[in-house]
Amino acid sequence: MLRYFWIFGLVFLLSSCASDLKHQGTAEEDYAYAQHLLDEGRYDIANQYLEHYDEHHPYSHYSIQAELLRIFAAYKNGEYILSETLSNRFIDRHPRHPNVDYAKYMLGMSYYHQITKAERDSTQTQNAIQAFNRLIREHPSSSYAKDGASRLQMLYNRLAAHELAIGMHYYDRERYVAAANRFQYIVDHYEITPSIEEALYYLASSYDKLGLHDEARDIATLLRYNYPHSEWSDEAGEFL
Repeated sequence: MLRYFWIFGLVFLLSSCASDLKHQGTAEEDYAYAQHLLDEGRYDIANQYLEHYDEHHPYSHYSIQAELLRIFAAYKNGEYILSETLSNRFIDRHPRHPNVDYAKYMLGMSYYHQITKAERDSTQTQNAIQAFNRLIREHPSSSYAKDGASRLQMLYNRLAAHELAIGMHYYDRERYVAAANRFQYIVDHYEITPSIEEALYYLASSYDKLGLHDEARDIATLLRYNYPHSEWSDEAGEFL
């Protein structure tokens, strides 16, 4: 008996899904139904529903907005590779559309959510940085630019902390040239990050360990001048 209930439930579920995916009529009605699915949080069904919107309404003035809805649906459903693909497609197809800034923002967010702690290289991080920089550069007044800038800063902070960790790895093993190169990279590229003060201190210390006392003094002076209240400025007094 239980088996029949299970089969009945499966048939009901499949018929329900088929009903959800059946286009309702006019372009406006189908677009409104897609919005309804999104409002209910049924992002997977909305994504499938919108996938074939153009086929049913190839000349509709809702079709471009339907593309944007599908980007949102894929993103909210955690399908970040798909939302990345759809965002890139929208940007290529509609470079001058009033909402192209949204697609560029969603592209950055799609990359952002593909970044993992286990990532061996910084490919997705660099992709996200590039996308957010493009958004801010091309649409500085966009309502999405502020959040894009905030995400961008977090990414820079993460990269700087990663460089600092590598530099400390070399420093702790007395490989001071390699360490100094990493700390200098932070100074050159990630000046506005929390890692900068520590990087300056260990850059000065690396120079001091290498016998480059004038260079160590110059870096220590720079650290104390720019960050007079930093604990690392106090520590850098030994190089002056």
